[in-house]
Amino acid sequence: MTGVCNVYKSTAREEAYDILIDLEGNSNYPDVTFWLGRAKHLNYNFKEGIDLYNKYLEEDKPTGTQRILTLQYIENCRNGIELMSRKMALSLEILTPPSNVQNSQYSPVISADGKRLYYTNRGPDSKGDLMDNTTKKTDLGSYYEDVFVANRVNEERFEFSEGKSLSDNINKAGEHEAPLSISYDNSMLFLYLSSNKQSEDIFYSQRINDTTWSKPKEAKGINTPYWEGHAVLAPDGRTLYFSSDRPGGFGGRDIYKATMKSDSTFGNVINLGPKVNTVFNEDAPFIYINGSSLYFSSEAHGSMGGYDMFYIKYDSTKFDWQEAINLGYPINTTDDDRFYYITGDGEWGFFSSARASGENLHEIYRIKPGTFERLNTLVLLIGTVFIDDQPSSALAKIMDDETGDVLATLVSDSATGEFVYSLLPGRKYKITLLANGFQPKVEYVDVPPIKQGVLRFEHRFDFYSPTYLALQRDNNKGDLQNALDGQMEYSLEDDPNSMTFSKLDYLSVDPDRDYLTDAELAAGYRFRVQVGAYRNPGKFTYGFLRNLGNVEIKGCDDGITRYLMGQKFLTRPEAEVLRQKCIEAGEWDAWITVRR
Repeated sequence: MTGVCNVYKSTAREEAYDILIDLEGNSNYPDVTFWLGRAKHLNYNFKEGIDLYNKYLEEDKPTGTQRILTLQYIENCRNGIELMSRKMALSLEILTPPSNVQNSQYSPVISADGKRLYYTNRGPDSKGDLMDNTTKKTDLGSYYEDVFVANRVNEERFEFSEGKSLSDNINKAGEHEAPLSISYDNSMLFLYLSSNKQSEDIFYSQRINDTTWSKPKEAKGINTPYWEGHAVLAPDGRTLYFSSDRPGGFGGRDIYKATMKSDSTFGNVINLGPKVNTVFNEDAPFIYINGSSLYFSSEAHGSMGGYDMFYIKYDSTKFDWQEAINLGYPINTTDDDRFYYITGDGEWGFFSSARASGENLHEIYRIKPGTFERLNTLVLLIGTVFIDDQPSSALAKIMDDETGDVLATLVSDSATGEFVYSLLPGRKYKITLLANGFQPKVEYVDVPPIKQGVLRFEHRFDFYSPTYLALQRDNNKGDLQNALDGQMEYSLEDDPNSMTFSKLDYLSVDPDRDYLTDAELAAGYRFRVQVGAYRNPGKFTYGFLRNLGNVEIKGCDDGITRYLMGQKFLTRPEAEVLRQKCIEAGEWDAWITVRR
């Protein structure tokens, strides 16, 4: 049982396998091969998972539900192999705040004006005591769910304040309350309510003013004695999409739609049909502002395990839904992924997952862009590295210039100089290259906005040695140096010890050289640690480096702003100590230069 429990813990699947493997072949544990397969499957070892599931089918010969479940997991693994082979170049961010380590936060809902985030909070901050089967206070157990709200504090990015309880009109002790969606006119907040006295049903609250909401009212016409757990009102203000496990569907939970009447009750309940619903569970519908793009979660439709999130489009010419498409990895994982919600402009998508904690504590994630159409528009960056005009190997780090997230670290091919990476349209990327014997090279790539299709975006990255540049000048092939981004000309008198230097405050020295000449020292040159060089420095942040000393900002004649640590060193090894500290602090681009 310890091994089985660890299978359900996202950070302990290897441990689960190590525990369970010792029991394989023991007749007292007939299902151990099944759980070994689950451990491999949920840890993304899909091929090994398939082998173990097949071994279980062959040797243990399960029947009924267990056999169907095992066959479904084999299909999940096959889907996982396909999804991982075309994983998208995306970075996910945990929304902190309001996410924190004390509480679970999930089911994010963004107001249509983008000013507020409503979400479910479950933890010590919730109203009411710990619950057990009798809803009495105990020392162990789960907390009740409450509706919390956080206010947007950053206009450029969707960043929010710490959350707080929405209203005493909504949150009650001893009851579960969770936000499901908000109408596009910001007037109705749909809620899930459940308690000993209240069945699992859909309610709504009406906005009185910016901070006040009415007591919940039942969404009459859609609730049944069975489970109704999620709902979203379409932009037309009349069509409600909701999930229910009522009899008569395709199996488990299905997604339905209903029409709001003039008295705010609902009628004309219709199952969305086999393009959306399956014999497995479907849940958490969200209809985008265009009224035709539906996002939902399903255990089928090509899931890699548990609930995955999907996109489906309604074809108004055929009066039917198109095929459901998996949003892909890393949005979806082998665990449950639900509650996808998109801002009105489509710029941001939000969902919740327990993938990071290992303790079933859910956190809210954000991703940009939010809509499927933009997520799957592909821009291929074909980068080529040249050293002295010859294709060469180099280390390339690709970062999102807005968020600062490191998206990938790649090595260009030594024969062709190429590296390939998929980017998102309409975004700016910072690319740092490290080539042996050269200072790091930082360049920016602005990806043009495209709405669909595939675009090849080719970019050449050049490194030139002083010897090669001198040879090019001697051959009258033009002033190649002026074409280089971020490299400055320098000059010395024929006698390097003459103490007569150019007006430039920068010297290019051999990277293996640990000491400066007496003349260079007398002229005021020192080894420095540089942490940034930008033509557009406005977005460069360096506050995290202040613990290591002051940061000096130098505007240079070539139009590049350089950021240097304040310390000045007589030898390169002394500067290297500081450079390593900068790298450990998170500034991977730190390098050593020589300046006055």
